[in-house]
Amino acid sequence: MKKVCFSCIILFFSTVFPGFSLGAGDFTFNPSLQFRGEYDDNITFANSDAKSDWLGVFIPSMQAAWQTPRLDISGTAEAEIRRFASENQYNDEYQRYTITSAYQLSERLALDAGGSYNRDSTLESELEETGIVENLYRRERFTLNGGARYQLSELLFSSFEYSYGNTRYKGPGNTDYDSHSLVGSLNYRFRNQRDQLFLQPSYYRYKSDVSTVDNYGLSLGWSRAISEKLTLSSYLGLRYTDSDYYYTTYVPTFDATSGMFFWQLKKMTINKGDVGGTADISLSGRNETLHYRLNYNRDLTYTSTGSPIDRDRFTGSIDWAISPRLSGGFGAGLYFSKSNDDYSSEDSSYYYLHPRISYQLLKNHQLQLHYLYAHTTDKTLTENDSYERNRVWLALVFNFPKLLD
Repeated sequence: MKKVCFSCIILFFSTVFPGFSLGAGDFTFNPSLQFRGEYDDNITFANSDAKSDWLGVFIPSMQAAWQTPRLDISGTAEAEIRRFASENQYNDEYQRYTITSAYQLSERLALDAGGSYNRDSTLESELEETGIVENLYRRERFTLNGGARYQLSELLFSSFEYSYGNTRYKGPGNTDYDSHSLVGSLNYRFRNQRDQLFLQPSYYRYKSDVSTVDNYGLSLGWSRAISEKLTLSSYLGLRYTDSDYYYTTYVPTFDATSGMFFWQLKKMTINKGDVGGTADISLSGRNETLHYRLNYNRDLTYTSTGSPIDRDRFTGSIDWAISPRLSGGFGAGLYFSKSNDDYSSEDSSYYYLHPRISYQLLKNHQLQLHYLYAHTTDKTLTENDSYERNRVWLALVFNFPKLLD
């Protein structure tokens, strides 16, 4: 198992900057536990012969942070132990680890580095990323990232971020792949301190045994603080995608020695170029009792089958503090996913509705009730093309007081 730890980040800064010293700082540690009883009427989100069951979920987690005048390091670790009452073949243990760090090297230059390791399922993770329903198999993803931010002048900033990802699947029909991304940004902040303009070039590469996809993009963004509690940001851009698809086929071959033709299996490559648009528009706001956010995102993403897709995603959430102890919330999302090439046939829509309510039992302990309805339509199917999933769970959440050093 690949994991990322605090010592890796500290070692990185110590190696690159010999004068680097951790120095005195504040350390915080915040553990929590969650016990959940859940009913799921379609465990695998299947379009026929749906399996339903009760399950118990135990989630221990922790957050830790170290902060000095120049260095911030924070990390999270979480396990999710899932046990079904009858469908024991779906019992599993998920793991999630993340770490982030930022170092102020000089007055103008700041560096950051981080990483993550996730072991979960294709059903939940791929659905959130692509809007496509996949089979319930295990997925592992390891990521590393690093970047820098430099202040060119009082109002002009530049930044650069590199990220590497390695995704592996344990089920049939899925394709392991590596990903690389390079994202730059030139940011101009207006003197009114409310408006910002962004110019963002980007490059993404996805590589597997099925295809290699190079995606080049350029976006122009604008952010405005409409008021102290309301912010609007938008990015609009163009992308050019160059894709190579690999396949094997039998081709007739002439053997000069025997003077005969025979069929030989050869690897072939098909290349395709494509131009498209990208967008990311979000509105977030809050007042004394409400916090809300709306977002629209259009981009090219990569699926577990090794194919690029165009994905449109609309999401929204609202949280409401009804009383000092009682709070409620509602989340919703709508996805449209369609193949970007002629070699896969993905064309689907997916939406979910997620109302929830929480009661503060004690200062750090909560009782939560959630309901999640999900529906998908697969236009590539001739029958049973629309199907749904209902989940309801009751959770006890124990947030322990922060430990300070």
